Amino acid sequence: MVWTSPGEVFMFHSLRTRTFGQKIHSYSKVASTNDVAYRLALEGGEEGEVVLAREQTRGKGRGNHYWFSPPGSLSFSLILRPQGIASSQVPGLNILGAVGIAITCGKMFPTLSSQIRWPNDTVIGKRKVGGVLCRARCREDKVIFVVMGIGVNLNIEEFPPSLLSTATSLKRELGYTVEKETFLRTLLQEVEELYIASEQDFSSILDRARLLSSLLGKQVRVQTGQGEIAGLAQDLDEEGNLILRLESGIQRKITPEEGYLRL
Repeated sequence: MVWTSPGEVFMFHSLRTRTFGQKIHSYSKVASTNDVAYRLALEGGEEGEVVLAREQTRGKGRGNHYWFSPPGSLSFSLILRPQGIASSQVPGLNILGAVGIAITCGKMFPTLSSQIRWPNDTVIGKRKVGGVLCRARCREDKVIFVVMGIGVNLNIEEFPPSLLSTATSLKRELGYTVEKETFLRTLLQEVEELYIASEQDFSSILDRARLLSSLLGKQVRVQTGQGEIAGLAQDLDEEGNLILRLESGIQRKITPEEGYLRL
């Protein structure tokens, strides 16, 4: 993996967090901040350290999909070292990150209606404005560390044809340029607050996710390895899995690894 800047370390002024973003490794271009942060965590990087890039050339989305992240995007990855969680609980951190993006958008831009779309997206209307990808290092079932990758379409003006109907940016929605440093500072503060709360009671995060959900109460289609399933998005379980009520009345749990939404 090659990057085009030396990974300069800097700190925000007036960042009100305990650890998140207190040390930021900044690059002009990398293949993937997730890969850089994962390597940093393997080498002993501490919780809260951030890898930030102006541009990613091979940004990672869910299911090995490509994440479009040109210079107008906000692309970073955050090292987490959660205590005492099992590998089955890692997908819940995707929801936590998506909730953090939605809350940040709501606080900074009250005129926008931002929601989360299970399991890891933040949307405005039906178009994606941000996403989260968590990658864990485990020993047996114990989580050693997690890298939370976050991408937000801040000031992207043009999308490739394949994304025109499914993606948007804050600049396109607002009509003006969003100040990247201010947004990052606010987002880190919100995500850390949620993370600290989740260590005591993850159900509080799920309550926020339910309130912000764009899916609950609606008919959805989920593609699984066994075929497509249609049903009512009824709830999230205690680990953040989606509970569908099928036409037969049977409830079906869908994990993020098992299926993805058909849009």
